[in-house]
Amino acid sequence: MKTSQHTSKGISQSRQLEISKNIHQSFKTDLARFTAFDPELSPDYSNQLIHKIGEVEAIPADYVLLALQMQETQKVITFSNSAIAAVRTIRYYVEKVFPGDHLHLYEFGYPELKKVINTQSKLILFLKNFVVTLNKYKTVLLQKGLSQTTIDEITHLSSDLDTANIQQEQAKKARYIATGNRVKAYDELWKLTATIAKAGKLIFEDDPDNQHNYILDVSPKKKTVKLADAEVNAAIFQGTVTDAETEEVIEDAMVEILGTTLSTTTDEDGEFYTDEVVPGTYTIKITAVGYKDFQQSGVELTSDNEEQEFTFSLAKIVVEGV
Repeated sequence: MKTSQHTSKGISQSRQLEISKNIHQSFKTDLARFTAFDPELSPDYSNQLIHKIGEVEAIPADYVLLALQMQETQKVITFSNSAIAAVRTIRYYVEKVFPGDHLHLYEFGYPELKKVINTQSKLILFLKNFVVTLNKYKTVLLQKGLSQTTIDEITHLSSDLDTANIQQEQAKKARYIATGNRVKAYDELWKLTATIAKAGKLIFEDDPDNQHNYILDVSPKKKTVKLADAEVNAAIFQGTVTDAETEEVIEDAMVEILGTTLSTTTDEDGEFYTDEVVPGTYTIKITAVGYKDFQQSGVELTSDNEEQEFTFSLAKIVVEGV
């Protein structure tokens, strides 16, 4: 399972920033000793480190970008499922107008909806073609009882879904770019910090108390969360979301821990991860385009479950057709 916001060194970026700030504080105090030891470790070097710290802090946090991505993902899921429901309603009237007429039914996308229901890009194209055909036969459909409101609804949903899909992809791209920039900036920060630490261990070789200020404590710190009035180790919630029928992974599924503010989305491998969960027993809700809403209660998450991974399988929305 891939974990987000961790560098190849295995230290969380927040931990790297904490270490860098602490070492920089000691470095400023002992600057004269460092410059005498190595002229390059000068006030200019200190300014470089300050600038790099500011740079990494200015990059939007991943949870902020994830929240923006999830907002767009939720729109896609909502518009998609509403559009699918509207298509199913309209097909009732199509079959009244063209009973047993396979040529006209195929013009309305029978049985293509089954094939595209779980793929955003294909569903968007299907809806655009569906709306064109719907307007072509609008008069006779209205005569058979289809409402103008339903026609307007599917027209708007088709457009809204197209827009939401574009915005979702832009949010994912922005997050991807920010992640790359963040990793690069933290690597550069770590190199600056490591240089100071290396020199500090030599400068204060005979002064263990001061030398301790320049030891890179890279032992990972487990995240903690507030429980009542105490700090406890956080639980990890990670796993994969798959299609119940094909066992293929599902990208962009919304995974929510009900009763909390925690939620996330699956990546291109169908994987999800969050590590700031208060230990306890929860109900999990998962939604995805073209799938029935999923809930599972009694999911126990403890502070020592780092190796535990969950697999949730979603059932497709049933679409009947010729």
